This record gives sequence, structure tokens and C-alpha cells, in this order.
Amino acid sequence: MTPEAEVKDAYFRVEIQNKHPVELVDFTQSFLGVADEFRGYALEHDPEVAATEVRLYIRSIHDGSIIADLMPLAPSALPFLSYTNTVIDFCKHLKSAYDYLSGVSDEKPELIKSSYKNLSQIVEPVAKDRGSQINIGNVNNPVFIVINSTQANAIQNAGRRELEALREPETGLHEKVLLYWYQARGDVKSKTGDRAIVESINSIPVKAICANDTIKTQMVLDAENPFKQAYVVDVLVETIGGKPALYKIVALHESFDRDD
Repeated sequence: MTPEAEVKDAYFRVEIQNKHPVELVDFTQSFLGVADEFRGYALEHDPEVAATEVRLYIRSIHDGSIIADLMPLAPSALPFLSYTNTVIDFCKHLKSAYDYLSGVSDEKPELIKSSYKNLSQIVEPVAKDRGSQINIGNVNNPVFIVINSTQANAIQNAGRRELEALREPETGLHEKVLLYWYQARGDVKSKTGDRAIVESINSIPVKAICANDTIKTQMVLDAENPFKQAYVVDVLVETIGGKPALYKIVALHESFDRDD
């Protein structure tokens, strides 16, 4: 096979056979999910591909429902460098993941949190559209994935359960997390009114107290503008109804300008 022919085979097709118009944001997020999952898979399983910073590009768009051929390319690589095996392996990865999440297979693949989110995102347009279907693969390769709207919903439900099982308990000590102030009183003795955000725990402001006056002084009184700073801290988290209700800052490791 010539290099040109190999490159022509180094792609896979994503086809959404929709019954109703697909919302633009769902279409965009679906393809972003494919791209992010491909990049994560390549980084973990193919060091050569990772080293050349391969990304997915649109090879062509076809008439029909929504049909796009995607192929991996690296701007710094040779023009006829083939990623056929990577494409096939990635499609196998998607198939094993979707087979498990849809209940077709009991064999659980190794997936991280971002994969469950990506896999759910990819099938979102189909999950919302009864009677629709998404096809992923390359007819010249041995892997082809077909998911209908019922299966897409089952996949998303299973993905949510897997993410819930992976969710770390919020109560207890969280070491070296990033915190920034939402509201802080300039009084070292104040025990009320301070609220902070730790995005890795919760994206909303939570009541915060410092374990001692020294930490409060360093984080608020000594800073020129504490609201422009981010702090690497250890926090004890207390919850009410499973949601964070109090951060107790027990150690300050470093701080830096949030705009840096």
C-alpha cells in the first residue's frame, strides 16, 4: 500500500442520523468529546503520536444527516505519516467502552473521569432525539460502532453511575488544593463573613475559617489584594446533607497572582 493510500485509510467517520434538528451546542460538544477522548487515548497509549502533538481534523463533510470524516494530523510530522493503527485502536477503545456502558459486555475497560464525560457527550445529540442513531468507524477497518437513542440514554445513565462511584468523598482533609477568597473580613479575630472557593471540591463559595491567626494574617492582612491571589492550602471540609458547608484552612503552602 502506498503512503498516500495509507493516509486515506487513517480516518474514521462520525455519522449522526438525526430525526429532528440537532441543537448546535449539542453537535459542537459531541465532536469536542470525540477530540478530547482521542487526544487522551493517544497520550496514554501511543507515545509516538503523543510526541508529535497529533490532533483530530475534519477530512471531509458529506451530504446526509450529519456526516464527518475525522483524521489525526500533526503539523510537525511528515505529510504522509499514517495513523491507521491509532485510528483502529481508538475505535476499538470506543467500542469496548460503549459495549460496557450499554450493557452489551460485562468486561469493564479502564476509564478515567474525563472519559465517562466525553463518552456521554459524544452521544448527547442521539440521546435527545428518539429514533436517531450515531455510527462511528471506518468501513475499511474492522471496528464499527452503532448506537441508537435508547442505547445512548442507557450509556449516559451508566456513565453517571460510574462517575458517582469515582467521586471522592468531600468530607475530611484535602491537601494542597487551590483556594481563593470570595469574601474576607480584614479582622484577624473575625470568625464570620469569610467565604472561599475551592473549585476542585465545589464551584460555589463556602464559609471558611483559618485554624490560627497566623494563617489569616498571611492570607488576608499581609496581602496587597487577597482577592487577586490564589492559595495552595490544606483544608478540612465539613458537610451538611452531603454538600460542603465549612472549609477550615489548616495549612498555607504558597500563594500566587491569579492573573499569572
